[in-house]
Amino acid sequence: MTNNEVIARRAEAVIPGGLLSPSRRLGAPIAFSRADGPYLYDADGNRYTDYHCAFGANVLGHRNPAIFKAIAGVNESVDLIGAGVLELEVEVAELLVKAIPCADQVAFCSSGSEATYHALRLARAYTGRKQIIKFQGGYHGWHDYVAMNGQSSRQMIGSFDPMSDGILYDAARYTKILPYNNATAVEDYIRANPGEVAAIIIEPIAHNMGAVIAQNQFLQDLRRITSENGVVLIFDEVITGFRHALGGYQSIVGITPDLATFGKAATSGYPIGLVAGSRDIMERVGRTGDGAVFMGGTFNGTPSSLSAVKATVQELSKPGVYDRLFELGSYLRKQIDEIIARHGIRAQSAGFGSVWLVYFFDGEFREYADLLRNDNDLDMRFRRALIEGKQIFQPLQLKRLYLSLSHDETVLNETLELIDTTMAHLARSAAA
Repeated sequence: MTNNEVIARRAEAVIPGGLLSPSRRLGAPIAFSRADGPYLYDADGNRYTDYHCAFGANVLGHRNPAIFKAIAGVNESVDLIGAGVLELEVEVAELLVKAIPCADQVAFCSSGSEATYHALRLARAYTGRKQIIKFQGGYHGWHDYVAMNGQSSRQMIGSFDPMSDGILYDAARYTKILPYNNATAVEDYIRANPGEVAAIIIEPIAHNMGAVIAQNQFLQDLRRITSENGVVLIFDEVITGFRHALGGYQSIVGITPDLATFGKAATSGYPIGLVAGSRDIMERVGRTGDGAVFMGGTFNGTPSSLSAVKATVQELSKPGVYDRLFELGSYLRKQIDEIIARHGIRAQSAGFGSVWLVYFFDGEFREYADLLRNDNDLDMRFRRALIEGKQIFQPLQLKRLYLSLSHDETVLNETLELIDTTMAHLARSAAA
């Protein structure tokens, strides 16, 4: 029995399902023991190229020296206090307010799911309304308000489609599911329900559908509709933030939401969640008594995580960093499209910046329903072949993959050789 198998059996005895989440399942048991740059190493000494990047958190690559140095430095002077304010908290908040267009103030928590939960609570408190709008295929965390209508079947699109047993319908029923990139549906619903909708929450690039990009006109229309109707516009930038730009995707498209949530790449691998927004909304977090919005948490703003934010911002602020991330992503997608064309596979590369994947269908895609054309069998065969070839990412159709600054053309070319071989095999099997 291999070391991987031994550890997997031990895990099954003490961890539900043997993993901290079903979304971490890779097929054959793999127990990782080391990470460095773009690579992971398992308990048997095998090396893997990491395109999972901890769900996108590791934008700089594993064990980045600047992050390690920052955390070691802060640990020499302070640890968790949970009272008063630290100068580090102020320094990091000032950096974020300067970088993020919508941010007059920021509040810290420990994860992206916590951040979206708090943002929705803030929106309801600010507006005095109950309903929220989310879009089919979007994912905004594990809580009952939004844990629904991810990868739904065609029959469940637009209907209540919970992602988990145990979700309280009394909480979820105030969430309306609408199609992505369809401003008419949003405006019609709000007009039919005046004074009822507290917030719209949206991924400005729907990376939980792979890489469905919100059209600029759609985002402009959402900004207009929400402003005209007193609705809070929330950009969920837990994936797009810091990975595509320091200021989030809002800084790229020039559309400023009322609130935005961040996580993952803000620390390049350490736990963090952020809510950023306008002062008139955010100030409710700092109140007590009437109108106050409670946002407590012992680990909100831990010094280690905040020092990682500060170091990550400093690293990502260096000249040419985002140019390099986008260059790597463009190179990979271009090469994949050439491979697809050469083998005659009905597929296309997709992505934005350092996020990439392959859709196994052709034609345009603007909303979740378009993705139902995906050949899920080919998608899964492709993914399993690459994982067997020691490339790591989620073996789930339509899920995005990531690059980090530690990836380079040499690493990508090794992967492209395997993609070429895999596509050739898929083409031969389809023709047989």
